[in-house]
Amino acid sequence: MTFLLVGLGASVGAFLRNELTSLSQKIKIDFPVITLLINIFGALALGLFTAHINAGGLLLFLGTGFCGGFTTYGTLNMELSQLWFQRRFFRCFLYFALTYIIGILGFVIGIHL
Repeated sequence: MTFLLVGLGASVGAFLRNELTSLSQKIKIDFPVITLLINIFGALALGLFTAHINAGGLLLFLGTGFCGGFTTYGTLNMELSQLWFQRRFFRCFLYFALTYIIGILGFVIGIHL
């Protein structure tokens, strides 16, 4: 049963992330802002879910599944690598710092809401 809850949550999260990423391709922004926002929102949501959901199955579905499928470590690293190889070092470090600093703050804020 656990794998079904996690799998279904991950499917919903990945589908939503894909839809948001598709929208971002229509916007010409010279910074991976959509992935940044997805990861920050996912960290905030994970904090909220962790702090306020006691039911194990629901936490598996929303926390592990949805947030795991919604956020994207692979895309983050691909975009960081692209910025690095394009020699856009300031943007690379800014993206890295914003993702982790605001992501951790988002999780902490989520726990305290």
